[in-house]
Amino acid sequence: MPDLRLTLAMADYDRTAALRDGSVKPAGIDLTYIVSPPSETFWRMLKFDEFDAAEMSLSSFLIARGQGRAWTAIPVFPFRAFFHTYVFVRADSKIRQPSDLAAARFGLPEYQMTAAVWVRGVLQHDFGVRPAAIRWIVERSPAMSHGGQTGFTPPEGVSIERVPEGETLLALVERGEIDAVMPSPYGSMTSRLNKTYVGDLSRSPHARLLFEDPMAESVRSFRAHGFSHINHTVVVQNRVLEQHPWVALNLFNAFANAKQQCYGKIDYLLRSSVMAAFAVLETQRRTFGDDPFPYGLAANRDALETLAGYSLEQGLVKERVTIDDLFAPTTRDV
Repeated sequence: MPDLRLTLAMADYDRTAALRDGSVKPAGIDLTYIVSPPSETFWRMLKFDEFDAAEMSLSSFLIARGQGRAWTAIPVFPFRAFFHTYVFVRADSKIRQPSDLAAARFGLPEYQMTAAVWVRGVLQHDFGVRPAAIRWIVERSPAMSHGGQTGFTPPEGVSIERVPEGETLLALVERGEIDAVMPSPYGSMTSRLNKTYVGDLSRSPHARLLFEDPMAESVRSFRAHGFSHINHTVVVQNRVLEQHPWVALNLFNAFANAKQQCYGKIDYLLRSSVMAAFAVLETQRRTFGDDPFPYGLAANRDALETLAGYSLEQGLVKERVTIDDLFAPTTRDV
């Protein structure tokens, strides 16, 4: 019997490179790996539902599942960070700490995006600034936003404006028209949905990071909560899993093998040629452990429960989800 042909849309991560180049192959699956920037992949899935499996925003997944979207996730989490450490403020701003953001004009690519959910959750629960205390300005147009495909409306009591046509968050912060920005975090993984990236703010003389030492704040957050912020998962069409339930576990195993292959290469390269970078990696490992991108529900349940709680609290979903229900049964214990 020939292998089952499936399409997978995903960014070109180092930890999924072995899947892309075919050196790791899911058992029984002829996988076509389509390289696509994350925000564009999410938009294409939300609008056209066009891939068999795809990387997916966790926030948009929670919203879409609540609306009846026929997707099921596997507990693979390819992108995660401490997104509040990506927040920039004007270089001449009096904002020196997160609590100073109350009443600020705060720019985002999109209100419902997962990184923004984490930022608002951290501001509220770690620093006492509620979402309603901030004026939010979003960059994506309704037609090119994830919220535009899920029918997003502003939660009660929250002020959300749009960047004027032809403008960008970078331009607004450089002119002093907004106080803070959390730009798209994807760097070189550019997409037509986004106009302002982390690198743009990093190079601007008119902006500076809110947290002067992002690593120190990342360590504080990890020690306080026990996890880094999960941004994406991988979803599979229910039509695939209903006919071939074994696909979920085989895909999960392939993702896990590709990640381990990546870790082995990084260790080899650092130990053999870049000792300064290896020293930094060892410092990070003392805090975050040997696996900075853990897969599986057991290792990620606290982070997932926290995000689901933030999503409900922020008015993005109507009811609290049961985490296990989001993931394929064969992958819940891996």
